[in-house]
Amino acid sequence: MRILGDVYALAETDQVGQTIKVSILEIPGGWQKLMFDWVYKKRLKDDLEVWVSKGWVSSSGAAAILREQDQEDGRSRLPMALAGIGMVCVALALFAFIAANWAAIPKTVKLIGIACLLLASHGAAAKAAANGRRGIADLLTGFATLVFVGGMALVGQIFHLPSDWAGGAFLVCLGGLAAAWLTGSKTSIVIAAIAAIMWQFTRAELGEAVLLQDLIGLLILAAVFTHPLVHPARLSRWLAISLVWVTYGRWFAESAEILSADDGYILAMALAGAGGLAAIMVLLDPVADLFVKWSSNLPSRGHGYWLMGRSLQDAGFLVLCALIAAALVLVPEISKRVAVAGIWEIPALLPLLLAVFLLVSGFVLSYKTTKAQSLFGAIGLAVLAVLMPVFTANSLVLATISMGSLVGLCALATWFNNRFWMLCAYLGLTAVALWLLQVTIGSLLGQSVFFLVAGVLLLGVALWLARLFRKGKDAPDAGPDRKEALT
Repeated sequence: MRILGDVYALAETDQVGQTIKVSILEIPGGWQKLMFDWVYKKRLKDDLEVWVSKGWVSSSGAAAILREQDQEDGRSRLPMALAGIGMVCVALALFAFIAANWAAIPKTVKLIGIACLLLASHGAAAKAAANGRRGIADLLTGFATLVFVGGMALVGQIFHLPSDWAGGAFLVCLGGLAAAWLTGSKTSIVIAAIAAIMWQFTRAELGEAVLLQDLIGLLILAAVFTHPLVHPARLSRWLAISLVWVTYGRWFAESAEILSADDGYILAMALAGAGGLAAIMVLLDPVADLFVKWSSNLPSRGHGYWLMGRSLQDAGFLVLCALIAAALVLVPEISKRVAVAGIWEIPALLPLLLAVFLLVSGFVLSYKTTKAQSLFGAIGLAVLAVLMPVFTANSLVLATISMGSLVGLCALATWFNNRFWMLCAYLGLTAVALWLLQVTIGSLLGQSVFFLVAGVLLLGVALWLARLFRKGKDAPDAGPDRKEALT
């Protein structure tokens, strides 16, 4: 949450316990490093009340934060937002002018003009950065990247080169990565990430596996993914996560094309692979937290890593909820029989084994840590629900597991007070409930079974949570060292 100027308060709730850490961060750069969206403001008053009661924030400090939030209406970020749009418009106007006077401008003048404009943009960005104007420097670096993109297209037109979308996207990606890492520009990494996604879609045809291109794709993914860790920004963070899915999807599609298997075989691969990767995204951060807490060395984690971990969890949670509903509703429509042998293919087996490893490691490391164990239990049940069509086609069993897993995810989201998780889980539960009603609508007996199963599940989860909370409340306090290790 923003307090004053470029000073932010970072409230960190561990995914493996109930420890909350409040840190004050001084972040230069203004609008591009705003770490919480407008939804968090709705929770701010409740959070501050808890923090004041626990002594983490003074009463006067909480009042100052609330006053600042009431006064903050986004106007301070408006100039930079408009400047970003203006930068794109200026670049488009420049290229439109060149295109309109294409025949009148000699080739040499075009090439020299592109080079001079590129150097001038980077020079102006360097000067702005030296004067402490990081936002303007970032915009100028982004403008230079757009000039580089347009310049390549113009060079292709000048020398009548054949169109090559994959090659062009690859060069744009390399140029954007160079600008992003040399200058820390978030605008350039956005362009590079978009170009990398386009390259993955447009490179060699499916089934024509090129090992070199696959390795280059992994290197590009690493370069795009690590940039938001060093230079945090929401858009680049989510584009990096999107590139993870696109890169995996490309690998999966190539493998499926080479296998030329039937729909049931491919469905088993997709459920295991996508479910495993989504679970990895959710579990990676809490398992890392647990490992650090049990180790003798406790390295500090920057806010870039913290934010990326939370974004990965949100993305994985969203995909898991969608997969649970799809496994129940869509899979039977695509194929009546899902071949279990598809799980043993490498694109499916590798993510699934990694997810299982994280689940087992999490359960072992979260010894007597109830909140952490609930996370691993709920995610494990969700992965099981995604995989159930591989093992059985019984609609009652599938519906029971799907509803149970989604109810567990709803309870988990409520316990962790994560509203995005709540939204995803409730949407998935609504989709499953509507499908079950549609299936059983013609039979009163079917409806009675549906509502009985739903009611028993909800009552069982409610009783389990009540007992769990009561047990945790009545448990004696651990010693300082032991308590730190467990939470």
